[in-house]
This record gives sequence, C-alpha cells and structure tokens, in this order.
Amino acid sequence: CNQTSSNSNFLYLLFSPSTLNMSDPYNLARSILQKIACTLSATGSLMIASQVLQKKKNRVKLQQIILLAISICDFLSSAAWIFTDFFMPPKGNQQSCDAQGFLLQFGNSSNMMLMVSLQVQYILVIKYGWSDRKINKLKPYFLILPLGFGALTATVSLVLKLFNPAYWDCWLMPYPADCTSTYEIKHGMSDLEESNCVRGDNAFIFQWAFFFAPLWAHAIVCFVVMYKMTKSVEEAEKKTAR
Repeated sequence: CNQTSSNSNFLYLLFSPSTLNMSDPYNLARSILQKIACTLSATGSLMIASQVLQKKKNRVKLQQIILLAISICDFLSSAAWIFTDFFMPPKGNQQSCDAQGFLLQFGNSSNMMLMVSLQVQYILVIKYGWSDRKINKLKPYFLILPLGFGALTATVSLVLKLFNPAYWDCWLMPYPADCTSTYEIKHGMSDLEESNCVRGDNAFIFQWAFFFAPLWAHAIVCFVVMYKMTKSVEEAEKKTAR
C-alpha cells in the first residue's frame, strides 16, 4: 500500500497543473497527452542517436552526425517538456524556470538550424553530386553555426532575464504577462513613461528575432530545397526513360 501511495503521489506531481490552473479534465488530459508525446519523441531521439553511435562509418559521415545532433537537441527539448511542471513555479523556482527556458531555446533553435544543414547537405549530394570528401570540408559550418546560434540566443535570453512562465512552459515571455514593454511605450501604445515589466522586457521582439523569424526562414529553405530535389529526381527519371 505504501508503494502504491508513493506511485500515486508521483503521478499526481508529474501530471498535475502548475501555474496554468489546469484543473478541468480537458486541460489535464492535454497535459498528460503532451507528456506522452514528448516521451515518445525523446525515446525516438535516443534510438536514432544509438544507431548513429553504434557504427564507426556513421560516426564519420556528415549526414549521420547531423542526425545525431538533431536527436540530442530534440531529446533535450522533449525532456524539458516532459517535466515542465517541475520547472515552472510553484513546484519549481526562477532558477529551474531559467534552466527549462535555456534547454528549450537551445534545443529548438539549434534543431531547426540543423534541419537546414541536413537539407542543404541533401541537395549538394543529390542534385549537385558532391562527394563525401568535398562535403566534409564544410562539416564545421553545418554543425557549429546551428549549435552556435542556439547557444548564443539561449545565453542572451538568460542574461536579459527573458525566461519566464509562458502558458505551459518557461520560455521567452514578459513577466507579468500583461506588462507594458519599452517598445510599446516608445511607439505610443501606452501612457506609461517606463516599462512595468519585472522581467522579460520586450520579450515578444526576442521571440521573433530568436525563434519565429528563423523558423519561417527555415521553412522556406526546406521548401525550396525539397522542390529542387524533386525536380532533379524527375529530370533524372526522364533521362533514364529515354
């Protein structure tokens, strides 16, 4: 009975709402499903990482190294979301909130940049016929730039105190959520003379600069690359048919 009670308390801590007041069944179910999805994502990332690390030829192949980096970044983000209630107040504190925000910003922003690297690597090999030796010369750019972008934006966000409770996790968010930013005051959107944000002043600007703008750029690049590769394959098939 004691073991059962202990397990029940753990499940309550894991799935119960934190600052979001998710006491109704719908929001509680959403919280549980989010944790299940992130658990599956983290498990899949670990499986991919283990497959890459098991074989020596995979550990030196650029495509596999990029996949390894993507898997690690995805695992960090997924793990941070699985235990989001422990990071956010009141179960967590500002330090744990900063930790989650850093993991999410680093993991997600690095991940989408690494996806761009993977797409560019594909088009260089498939469409333009680059050899492994030639493409390996660009290895630092394919890895360091995406990971550097994630580390830089996460560090700047931490220094500027931008990581605060943001609905269901800690990310780039003003605190309090309804405070008036310096940007709004300078552009005549408020009668206040100075910002009343305790933390995260102008966080919405940094959301776009550090995530949403790069996300749209990433989507456009991936679309263009996939289109070019599809056309390249179609042309190759037509030549073969002749």
